[in-house]
Amino acid sequence: MKTAWLVALLGLAGLPGCRRLSLDTVDAGPAVAAAEDRTAARRPPSLRAPHPAVPPLPKLPALSAHETPEAPPASADFSSHPCRAVWTGTDVVSLACARSLLFDKGDGGAVLVVPRELLHRNPDVLPAVVDHRLDRTEGPMRNQSSAPACTAFATAAAVDHAIARWSGLPAAVSVMQIWSRYHSPHESVTLSSNLGLPLGSESGWAFDAREATSWVACSEFAKPPRTGCGLPVNDKHASALESASIGHFTEVEYLGTPDVSVLQSKIAAGQDVIVTLELPKTFAPRGPAGARYVPHWTESAGPDAGHALLLAGYVHFAHGTYFLAHNSWGPLWGDGGYAWLHEATLGAWMREAVAVDAEPVALGPGGRPARSRGETTCAADLVLDSVRGTCSPACPDASPRHDGVCAIAGQCPGAYVNLTGACVLAAPAVAGADPDTGVSWKCGPGGCSYTLPRASDPTCTGNSCKASCPAPDFHLARMGTSLVCVE
Repeated sequence: MKTAWLVALLGLAGLPGCRRLSLDTVDAGPAVAAAEDRTAARRPPSLRAPHPAVPPLPKLPALSAHETPEAPPASADFSSHPCRAVWTGTDVVSLACARSLLFDKGDGGAVLVVPRELLHRNPDVLPAVVDHRLDRTEGPMRNQSSAPACTAFATAAAVDHAIARWSGLPAAVSVMQIWSRYHSPHESVTLSSNLGLPLGSESGWAFDAREATSWVACSEFAKPPRTGCGLPVNDKHASALESASIGHFTEVEYLGTPDVSVLQSKIAAGQDVIVTLELPKTFAPRGPAGARYVPHWTESAGPDAGHALLLAGYVHFAHGTYFLAHNSWGPLWGDGGYAWLHEATLGAWMREAVAVDAEPVALGPGGRPARSRGETTCAADLVLDSVRGTCSPACPDASPRHDGVCAIAGQCPGAYVNLTGACVLAAPAVAGADPDTGVSWKCGPGGCSYTLPRASDPTCTGNSCKASCPAPDFHLARMGTSLVCVE
């Protein structure tokens, strides 16, 4: 049965490459569509490669044993930057003018249908160490140099990672293209200016710090740079990349200032998280190679001393949890551009965390299948396949099927499950309902199926609607007028 809401949900869901959610209307009357397949589910594809071995614990100290931060040299010039600047251990770099240190949420951010306090993983099942460098999903290590464009660099690195997760292929999107759409050192315009738009390759428009800085309004500088300011964007480059995209920026979820368990769960599920931090005068890693960390600080360089970077891993110790920072100051900073931050440091100085997703134009042989929307009414005993959007019996473990697949126990270690030929973090095996909204859910290791009453979903044309989300992004969320799945 065709559903009227489908026409209304064309915004972000209709973008090329956008991750689409399986969603169906369920009427009170007799079912009008049979199951696509009432027989046993297909087996998951064979694992393409073994799950990465758990890395050894880096030798990171307790917070009380942190070294004294390095002092910047007297010759360091902090005056020629539009906002504040910090010492990296080798150079002075510009920060963002993050006077609020908050991204502009606009109207496009994903909002969970079921609050995390009602539906979440048990933190005890999460691995002790996660490092996305081992998954080969981290993009190239870039260097923003003197440009106040850390927000564009963090966004590009997050998009690189997201595209690699979807496609199974390395990715490097153009920082210049992302920056050209807002070219402001204020963090509040970064994501809203790029969400839903195509993204071209770094090779098509390589980063140029002088050109990038020249686009910044002259009013942002106390002392305008010699290379110019307030200059127009290179339309030739911008137009060329618009027509040669390698992916699309499809989703953003604003996490506020989440606690450690939310960050760990997101990262363990495979996602990098963008965070904004209020930095000290020196942000230079200390410690031995392979375990370099940024010492905890108790005083910042100022309330507008803002910087955006990625969290791409974590390690849990009895003396606390450290998070792996993927920075944008080149490979000479820390360990090839990475360093660890203690959870107490994040708790004191993190102003916001954001999770994003992007999808590639082309999928590699190891990619995840794109999802389709369902358009038929399911019988009451059926749920939606989380990829095909068709009606099927639930898997024996209560998960919805994923492209016809039910996971087989024992193929992956620990709390992981194989749905697509790779081990991903399983969803929790739980069922429940939100007394405030009437939304109910039933989850197994392969994902969650949801029932949304019409009262909680105005776009639903029946008495209730069904939706399904696979592991590891089993949370149902609203993004604008669309429903999406997030970690």
